[in-house]
Amino acid sequence: MMRRVFIITLFTFISIRSLAQIDGPKAITPQVLQQIKTAVDKLIPAYKKTLERKELSSDEIAFSIDTFYIQQVLSKRIDLDYTTAGMNKAVQEMSSAYDQLLNKYYNRLLKLLKPQDKTTLVTAQKAWLQFRDTESKLIRTLSKDEYSGGGTIQSNIVTSSYADLVVKRCIDIFNYYDDIIKGN
Repeated sequence: MMRRVFIITLFTFISIRSLAQIDGPKAITPQVLQQIKTAVDKLIPAYKKTLERKELSSDEIAFSIDTFYIQQVLSKRIDLDYTTAGMNKAVQEMSSAYDQLLNKYYNRLLKLLKPQDKTTLVTAQKAWLQFRDTESKLIRTLSKDEYSGGGTIQSNIVTSSYADLVVKRCIDIFNYYDDIIKGN
């Protein structure tokens, strides 16, 4: 479902952007990326206030801010560089950011577990990593011209499908952690 939403959003964005193009795509240099991050940093205080009004825990607020930041950087990058390669790079870097966030909460979750239960989490994570890699290989296989019909959009589909796997696992791991913290 997330993949379909992402793909529909991506197609909509590309269609709107291509119809309204005044300037061409802009390269995301380190300086441009820093400007994007600075602009997103300025959005955080207002977003944090809206979260605080929802009576969320400090962990939920921190996780929401982290994911908001990642998504906003992605969106602003694609606004500037909406080429196929630009979108792929932006989504790959988003995946990397979510992977770092996943590792942060995986380690926090691991610290909360009793020694005998840590093995279960470690085993599950190793199995998930194997699933992620195998599923990614399947998606790349199915995106070949003979199965998909081809086109440059296939690289966007492969990249976003991988990202969907990482984002979902990150959210799952956070929810496991958050449930223990809340005592659910």
